[in-house]
Amino acid sequence: MNLLYDLSATQPSPESRFHGGGAYGEVLFFKLLERTESVNLVCYYDASSYINPDILKAAGEKGIKIYDINEKPVSQIIQDEKIDRLYSAMLNLNQGIPLGNVEVYTTVHGLRTLEMPFDPIMLKYASNWKEKIKFRLFMGAARNYYLKKLRVINGRLVTDKRINVITISEHSLSSIKSFYPELKDSHIPVFASPTFAQLDNYSPVEAKSPNDAGRLHEKGLSEKKFFLITSAARWAKNALRAVWALDSLFGDGFAPDFKAVVTGVTNKKIFTKGLKNPERFAFMEYVERDMLEILTREAYAFVYPSLNEGFGYPPVESMKYGVPVAASGSTSIPEVCGDAAIYFDPHSVSEIKNRLVQLLDKGIHDEYSKRALARYQVVSAKQKEDLDKLANYIVK
Repeated sequence: MNLLYDLSATQPSPESRFHGGGAYGEVLFFKLLERTESVNLVCYYDASSYINPDILKAAGEKGIKIYDINEKPVSQIIQDEKIDRLYSAMLNLNQGIPLGNVEVYTTVHGLRTLEMPFDPIMLKYASNWKEKIKFRLFMGAARNYYLKKLRVINGRLVTDKRINVITISEHSLSSIKSFYPELKDSHIPVFASPTFAQLDNYSPVEAKSPNDAGRLHEKGLSEKKFFLITSAARWAKNALRAVWALDSLFGDGFAPDFKAVVTGVTNKKIFTKGLKNPERFAFMEYVERDMLEILTREAYAFVYPSLNEGFGYPPVESMKYGVPVAASGSTSIPEVCGDAAIYFDPHSVSEIKNRLVQLLDKGIHDEYSKRALARYQVVSAKQKEDLDKLANYIVK
């Protein structure tokens, strides 16, 4: 079989350089490299945008053809390479894929725009007055119009019988069927979203080195003396409410020698406006994977206030190191984290603060550290098993 793999789905989105769907696509690509004796793999990407250089290197070593879609459209690649099937981790229907002329498989990671299209916090993330007006219209007079439009846009993907849909959690499966009841009897396979840890042939992060502590100290941080929040650029990740909670916690005299690290910050003013304890926060832009791994491993606790997740990688990554997780109790997060996270209402700043105060108790912290390690073993085993099933499903 000739399989065309969409590497453009692994590249930066308009919202962030690294994103869950992109990481998913990278992991699956490396897994499919184990199947090249039974499938002829051809790929395409956007050469004008960042791509993990390890992908290009691995493809070159395997002799896999990679096309730049700026030079040759997807439809032409399909024709020239006699493609039988196309897979995309995040299918872009604007790429001119000839549905009906080729089998198309894709993964739907969730329906965030339908489940959580609006929240007052989004106004804080508006970069200019025009964006604020747009957000207010979405939440007010134009709400029903916008929701109908979103339902149509998402429906193009999940209800088209020419597209074979895969999803990543029971929550996401139920969401698809809830918003599109015409699919209630459809078989949509669920495979747990994998991470690089489930790969036997690739690892993007080196093992812990003696200099890791030094890299933390350079940023004014000490091991196990900071709370970690990630993916702060997107309002749906809700980092701002967690920052408010931590600012209140610090202001009340809790954890006097702790700091809070917030990564993925593209507009620092969103977070610093009105902040009473700015010296207790380290706001970072996008950090490279090796640095993020150090921050994840050395955090006292990981704070995950996300308003919506189809799966949710970051808590799993923290649990791998026995780092306690305080997380939103909504969407797929409880399904993934089980009893290993201490949950809060992500809309309540006071409740987020309450849970962090609880984790400052050594007994509670130690208990959730043990739970984190145990839960990681369960989730990781499921991810590894499902990654193999997913690869087999795509090339069957």
